Amino acid sequence: MADNDEWANLATNVVLPFDPRRTKLLLGSLEYIAFEVLVAKLIRKIMKADNVGWARLAYIHALSLPFMGGAAGFFDPQNNYEGNDKKGKKIEFGTRLADGAKGIPAVILAQWILESFNKGFHAPWFNMKDLLITAGTKALTRPVIGFMLEYLPEDAKNNLLIVDEMIARQHFRSTLKSKDKK
Repeated sequence: MADNDEWANLATNVVLPFDPRRTKLLLGSLEYIAFEVLVAKLIRKIMKADNVGWARLAYIHALSLPFMGGAAGFFDPQNNYEGNDKKGKKIEFGTRLADGAKGIPAVILAQWILESFNKGFHAPWFNMKDLLITAGTKALTRPVIGFMLEYLPEDAKNNLLIVDEMIARQHFRSTLKSKDKK
């Protein structure tokens, strides 16, 4: 059974990306969601997939943000957007793609929560094509942001880095980490 600290941490994580008192984090969250929605729309257009509305995509990706770090607790932490990895090497596209893929459990959870609000509590059932597109979107967004970061205005860049720090802190406090990683 979860103790009160774990419940408080969960409640804090759900509200944190959208807390109006933390303006830079809120703006960074909105930027991150906008990137994910644009990448999703582009992928759906290329694959000639069902046209999912802008608002639905925004709901799914917004709902995934509070779970990004915690749901990926069993993975190694993501590399930062800037600079080099922990070994001093430049971060390659494949590494950024793998780091983006660490958000897939969060987006699957968000999609299930959204469907639960629409259909009621149910066993998860996903359209495989839609699931692969959503997972691919989550994985591809991180390299896209990593590439675009140097071209963004300084404030927009800092806001995205704050979101990245939030995800890193969620990962650090995640209860899904194995005992040897704590």
